[in-house]
Formats: sequence, structure tokens, C-alpha cells
Amino acid sequence: MTIETDVFSRLTTFPGLTALVGTRCYPVRLPQNPILPAVSFFKVSNPRVFSHDGDSSLQHPRYQFSSWAETYAEAWVVAEQIRLAMQGEWGAGIGIYRNAVDLFDTEAEWYHIPVDIEIWHY
Repeated sequence: MTIETDVFSRLTTFPGLTALVGTRCYPVRLPQNPILPAVSFFKVSNPRVFSHDGDSSLQHPRYQFSSWAETYAEAWVVAEQIRLAMQGEWGAGIGIYRNAVDLFDTEAEWYHIPVDIEIWHY
């Protein structure tokens, strides 16, 4: 199993998040005309840990998980469930919450809360 598969599985099976978005979790971008609220995610970076012996196989990619909703309050409720789903020990890794900010997509008129999580895994 890859970390991407593990991330997707975690998002689509975490009870607090699935109660809000069901399985509307999409890699990289939302589909055209999505049902909201929804989540998209992508890998921002993928640093690896090296030792004197070379590559240790330990990685700590940073992912951006985006909460999309029609209201500000709903966007933050979904963002909080993303944080709860992804932080701490789960599956193949350990998630570390890094940041979340307020954004608004003026073209679509949706609220967007990007949540940055670093995931340490082998």
C-alpha cells in the first residue's frame, strides 16, 4: 500500500469526516460541479531522511488538505475533522498538524480552508 492510498483510505473512513462529506474526497482537485462540502488533497513536498549509510527510507511529505464549503462555518467544521483524521498515529504514518488558513474562491463563491499536515512514514 502506498502512502497516497493510505491517506485516501483514512479520509474516506474517518467517522467524523465521512458524516460531513461522505466519500467526496478527491486527489489534487475537485471534479467539475462538485457537491459541497468536499475535500481535495495533494502532496506539496516529499523530503526524505538520509543517514551516513544513505537513504533511510523515512519520508515526511507535507500534504495540503482543502476543505470546500458554501459557508464559512461549514468549511471550518470540515477542516477540523480533516485535522482530527490526519494528525497523530494512524495507518502507515504519523501526521503532524502544521497550519490552516481562511480563503475564499471569488469565482465559485466557496469557502476554502487549506489544512497542512506533515506525514512521517517509511
